[in-house]
Amino acid sequence: SGMEDRRSLGIRPNAPAYRDTPLLSIGKRVRVQHGGRWRRATIACVDDGDGTVDVFLAPVVCGGAARPAAAAQACASAGSSGAVAGGGAAATEEEEATVPSSIVRPLEDFELLSEAELNDRFAENLDASASATKDDANALHKLGDWDAAAEWYAIAIDALRRFSADGTAGATPEPRSPVLVNQSGALVLGHIGSVDVQGRRADVELGEGQGFWRRPQVVKGAPWRTLIRVHTGNLQLQTALYMNRARSLSQLSMHQEAAQDLSIAIALRSPKVASALGGRSASGPDDAERRRQLSTAHFLRARTRLARGRFEPSRADIREAIALGPDEKTLATLRSLERDVDRAQKELRASNKRLAKEIAQFADKAMSNLDGAQLAAFADGA
Repeated sequence: SGMEDRRSLGIRPNAPAYRDTPLLSIGKRVRVQHGGRWRRATIACVDDGDGTVDVFLAPVVCGGAARPAAAAQACASAGSSGAVAGGGAAATEEEEATVPSSIVRPLEDFELLSEAELNDRFAENLDASASATKDDANALHKLGDWDAAAEWYAIAIDALRRFSADGTAGATPEPRSPVLVNQSGALVLGHIGSVDVQGRRADVELGEGQGFWRRPQVVKGAPWRTLIRVHTGNLQLQTALYMNRARSLSQLSMHQEAAQDLSIAIALRSPKVASALGGRSASGPDDAERRRQLSTAHFLRARTRLARGRFEPSRADIREAIALGPDEKTLATLRSLERDVDRAQKELRASNKRLAKEIAQFADKAMSNLDGAQLAAFADGA
């Protein structure tokens, strides 16, 4: 037969489509509940008698065979912006688990897209595809698979961010294009100056200078991968992607990575960026949305800082959020978070005092058990 002829020539038959094979098939990529949340996994063994399935759980964050190659690339590049990266954490080792067959569910249809299909989708309409990918990631976050959600947010973030030498996998850098660049540990707005296509670098001009005799400060030879393209026509979407990924990362206790994403969101919505990009009236709907996103980003970053015991920076974020004039409900939430910060700091101080007291008591007890010769030996050593 034709199939046998193809096999004799070493040509493998086309693999069946994902939906054409039974859900409980060895080697099938699925989603299971484990550890109180949903995880992607690969089926290793099916025990019909016990009604269980042995699976290999996909590594946490930027790992797992269940994602397309595009997600892997997006995850890898997500953490490449110097001191203000975001979400590019290394994967943990693969885990094995046994779960009931009843909690196994298939992957979502959009998770089955190939890298080529995703690239074509973004090439056809960048903003619409980024928005659709955000919606897909939102669905994964709502489901409770925060690792998968973070990776899908990363796909859209990377598509909006990346530059390309020939324009096939991102925009070609053009003079005066606005970008965020890391300057002394902070993100600042700049504009593309001269471009080195072969070296994938660009000079970035900061500010406009002062007077006709003053030239703007220039960051020389900044690698493209460290720059964040500013999408002036769709800042709301771009900011939402970073904030939503931060929410997923926070659920994974990746608070530092979440804070880095939120720092990018705050930079995108800062008054300086709005003014430099010709922001509209401070009383208009566009500015109201900007202030709402900025207040939310400060609130979320305050929570990530509290989770890491950074009390004063957390309070600073809360003050910034309150200064933006949030509605009463949001203000009440901010005040509640402020009390949480005070409570956590007091508990830490009390804990440190208890620890110091316990150490002093232990030392006193140890010293009381020493005889005269041993105490003399300590004195000689001093």
